[in-house]
Amino acid sequence: MVLTRITSHTEYYITAEFHEGDPTYDWIILLLTQEKIWKRTKNFRVTSKTSQRKWSVRVSKPADEDIADYVPTFGHPQLWRWNGYWVEVTRNSAPSGMFSNNPYAPYGDGGAYNGGSSIYLRIYSLDMSVLSRIVEAARAKYLEVSRPYVIVHALDPQNSYNTEIAWNNVKRKAKRPLDSIILEEGVFEGLIADAKEFIDMEEWYADAGIPHRRGYLLHGPPGTGKSSTIYGLAGELKMEIYSLSLAAHFVDDYVLENAATSIPKNSILLIEDIDCAFPSREELEWMEGPPNPYAPPPVSRRSAVTLSGLLNVLDGVGSEEGKLFFATTNYIDHLDPALLRPGRIDKRIQYKLANSMQAEALFKRFYPSKHSKLWEHIYSEKSTSDEKQGAEGDRIMDLARSFADKVPENEFSTAELQGYLLEHKRNPLSAVEDVLGWIENERTQREEKKKREEERKAKAKANRLAGEAGSPFYGLPSPRRDPLEIDVLPPSPAANASPDGCACKASSPPADADGEPRGEGQAPATPPAEAENEDVVVVGLSEGEKA
Repeated sequence: MVLTRITSHTEYYITAEFHEGDPTYDWIILLLTQEKIWKRTKNFRVTSKTSQRKWSVRVSKPADEDIADYVPTFGHPQLWRWNGYWVEVTRNSAPSGMFSNNPYAPYGDGGAYNGGSSIYLRIYSLDMSVLSRIVEAARAKYLEVSRPYVIVHALDPQNSYNTEIAWNNVKRKAKRPLDSIILEEGVFEGLIADAKEFIDMEEWYADAGIPHRRGYLLHGPPGTGKSSTIYGLAGELKMEIYSLSLAAHFVDDYVLENAATSIPKNSILLIEDIDCAFPSREELEWMEGPPNPYAPPPVSRRSAVTLSGLLNVLDGVGSEEGKLFFATTNYIDHLDPALLRPGRIDKRIQYKLANSMQAEALFKRFYPSKHSKLWEHIYSEKSTSDEKQGAEGDRIMDLARSFADKVPENEFSTAELQGYLLEHKRNPLSAVEDVLGWIENERTQREEKKKREEERKAKAKANRLAGEAGSPFYGLPSPRRDPLEIDVLPPSPAANASPDGCACKASSPPADADGEPRGEGQAPATPPAEAENEDVVVVGLSEGEKA
């Protein structure tokens, strides 16, 4: 927010500027919508209704029936009265790199504009407390409207290098009931207690000289509830999420630092799949596997963010305080140990595949009494409605236990079990009866997938070995195996000695009589006549080491 105070003999007012991307901009936009200032505007931007937050005005239909968003642009000045004070509002947008000719732009900035939108409030008073009360009232309305939702901010690729409008992509998601997050007993409760303790002890952190920040790493197989935990926690703590993907092509160290520093206090910074900043399993196998200088490396899926840039954001000069940092990964072994030390990651929570307790709880969650049609399958038509409803709850409990007994522990994720139950959402009896067949089918598919993967690796290894056997470097150490070994260049007829005077001579790998190189273990067709006098080639060793 930029503030300018102007006084003269004939006019007096305060001008406040609110930049898009800053939380105060959303507060003021909502206040203008609540005050129905849009009734006096003639310009609207109409877009289809999505989960993206746009602060549109409501038409005659209920909000949940609207098919489009009608967002007032406030392109022309609008005069309105707030608590006895006259306030004039206008909105300005300009392409990046352009200059603003808005008459309300503050003096001294040359009219330069950052490429996003700005709201200008001209308050006809010199009392600064009026502006303060407007901002406080706008924030109170924002918190009230946002209470039923979890607000998720994402980076805008077009503005990722602009600190003020980096988090311009905002969506809202309905809060999830806490009992819908099916985790191992005590995991979610312990996490909430730890986060609340951190938030309440800001003064203690300051007195102890410890940076007020806390990092959490949620790791485990996919589909075990890591992301759901974070969204549930944000709803419980009434905090907004700023979600960042290191795999995004536009995210590098500079973007990461800009994005982290522009997150307001008491927010959650979320980096999902943080392991993409480190070598993948295929890259590690290529770097550590059998050498082949001619074999191309696998396609890298790593982010442009470096480890040093990431560590700097977590606890270095670029780190911010008063925030919760959450990271998720499916492969904790891919993470660098430097990332996992306390101060960067303070608490690690392991997520496992579903156990019997989770399977039973998930089944009960899927078949509440008000939605279940269980009585259609277990009662006769002569049964009364009261009889059906009275015994339904007990029957669901029995079926849930039976379902949990049939599902093997630590073999399927909660997401996989949920996908199966969705196919039987109207018939809990068939969900229990068919689960064993589903388990066998899943196991068969996994075995087939494993077999295909093994065949792919075997074929890749065979191709690699075939390429190595045909390489002129076959049998020689690879520069990739040991960084201390030097590269070997093909010998030239004129180069029989090294530049430092070494008398050793480079030679090609052994060949058959027809000139073709031999593979490992293959006997020569015709023994070389001068084999006893042939020089021995030693790569990357000094004269003393050769001796």
